[in-house]
Amino acid sequence: MVQFIEHSHLYNHDFSTASLAYLNRYPNPYAKHVKSSDTLEHCIDEDGRLRTTRLVVKTGRLPQFIKPFLGTSLDSWIIEKSVIDPKGKILLSYTANVDHRKLLKVEEYLKYSCEDGINTLVESKVKFSSNFVGLKQKIEQWSHNRFLSNISNSREGLKFVMNRLKERGGLWYRERDTSSLL
Repeated sequence: MVQFIEHSHLYNHDFSTASLAYLNRYPNPYAKHVKSSDTLEHCIDEDGRLRTTRLVVKTGRLPQFIKPFLGTSLDSWIIEKSVIDPKGKILLSYTANVDHRKLLKVEEYLKYSCEDGINTLVESKVKFSSNFVGLKQKIEQWSHNRFLSNISNSREGLKFVMNRLKERGGLWYRERDTSSLL
């Protein structure tokens, strides 16, 4: 059975800050599992929307029942496609792993929207699906639970970046040592 999560969160930051933070959310002290984030392509389309494709590499721990198949740790390659419409104040994003898809495919759809000119609402839908015969349901349920336990870190990381942007007047620079950000 495919697992789904739907959740939303309201950030006390305007859309411009939230969308800039989204593009610059790594590194942050709440995302130590992210090894790299690289922009593969970006462009401004005919309607003035920023379209971006990025590759993100993350690492993580695996449950005991998967270790015989993949080992003890897992690097996962994630493709991220986003569209930011500054006029309509909407950011749409799709992310999915590009490796280990027989074991588990995770797809996340995000929508950032301006709520009232002051706040930004983020709505998320996540789908977990496995084709791994014999462990399908167990893998999907473990991934669902793991994702739920990590939502607060994701929110705190983005909030951290938004606060840093506000402190610096919207200016952002990448720091290699995230401990200096604290």
